[in-house]
Amino acid sequence: MKFLTVLMVSLCAIACSQQEVYNSAAVSKVNHSKSPIEAAALSYDGQLNVVVNTDSVCLWQNKQPASTPKCLSAAHAQHIEIAHISKNNQFLYLSNRVSVKKYAINNLQVIGEWQVADNIINDISTSKNGRTLLLGFRSGKASIIDTQTNKVTTFQKHRLDINAVSLSENGQVAFTGSSDKKAQLWNTSNGETVFEFGHASRVNHVDISADGLVGFSIDAVKDRKFWDLKTGKLIADLDTYLKFLEVNDSVFSDDKRVFLTGSPRRVLQLWRVVDGALIGQWESTAEYGRASVLSVAMNEGNNKSIANAKSVKSIVATNSDGVVEQWDFSEFE
Repeated sequence: MKFLTVLMVSLCAIACSQQEVYNSAAVSKVNHSKSPIEAAALSYDGQLNVVVNTDSVCLWQNKQPASTPKCLSAAHAQHIEIAHISKNNQFLYLSNRVSVKKYAINNLQVIGEWQVADNIINDISTSKNGRTLLLGFRSGKASIIDTQTNKVTTFQKHRLDINAVSLSENGQVAFTGSSDKKAQLWNTSNGETVFEFGHASRVNHVDISADGLVGFSIDAVKDRKFWDLKTGKLIADLDTYLKFLEVNDSVFSDDKRVFLTGSPRRVLQLWRVVDGALIGQWESTAEYGRASVLSVAMNEGNNKSIANAKSVKSIVATNSDGVVEQWDFSEFE
C-alpha cells in the first residue's frame, strides 16, 4: 500500500507538470546502514555522506563506496537529530536540539560546542567556510555564532517556532521560516529584516542560493515560492497541483537556474527557477519501509539532457534507510 501511494503521488506530479519531465535510473546505490537511521547529511558536492544511527556517527566517502568510513563512538551519537556539513567540506556539525558540536572532517575531533540558554534547536545552517553558524529555535529566536571567537548574537525574529533556516555562502544573510506564517530575509550582523514574505500557513522549509540573491519558501498548505531576494519580488510558484508537497532538503544549482528537492515520500524533484516548472523527477529506493529523502546534493558539470539544467552533471540523495544513490544526466547521441 505504501508503494502504491508513492507511485500515485509520483504519477500525479508528472501528470500535473506542464512539460515533459526527465527521468533516469540510478547509476549507483550503496547502503550505509543496516537499519533506519536518525539523521544524514550530504556535502554540497555530494562527495561526503554522514549517517547517524543510535550507536554511531559515520562519515563516508561516496567516491570510494568500498572504503571504511570514519566513525564516532556511541557517546557522540546519543539523541543526535540534526547533521550538517559545511560547504567547503572541512567541518561537520551535529545537534541533539539542545547543543551543537563542531567537528573537523579530517580527524572527527571536536573543535567547538554551543548552546543558547533554554532554547530548543529546530534547524541549523552554516557559511561556506564553516565559521558562521545559524541556529533557529522553537522560541522564534535565531542565533548567529562566530565559531572562531565564540561570539553569540541572538535575535527575536519570529513570534512562533522557527522551523527552517538557511544561510548565504558568506554568512551575511539569513533566511528563516516560521509557524507565524512568515519567511524573513535578514542581516546577520544586526538582525535587521530586509524582506518579510507572508504565507497561507506555517512555513516548513526555506532555502537560499549561495550568493543570497534567490530564495525558496514552502508552507504546509499551498505556497511554494521562489523569491528575488534583491528586490523582494516573487519569481515564480512551483508549477504543480499537488495539495500536500513537503520538502526535507533542497539545493540551488550554482547558476540558480534549477532547484533540487527531496521529500518524505521518497521523491526527488528538479524545478526550473524562472517559472517553477518541474523538469526532472526520481524515486529513492526503500530498504526497510520508510525511505524518506533526508539530504540531496548536485554535482556541477555539463549535461545535454535538460536545456535549463546544463550546469548539473548528476544528483545524489541519502534516505532514512541509509541508502545513498546517484543519478546521472545521460548524453544525447
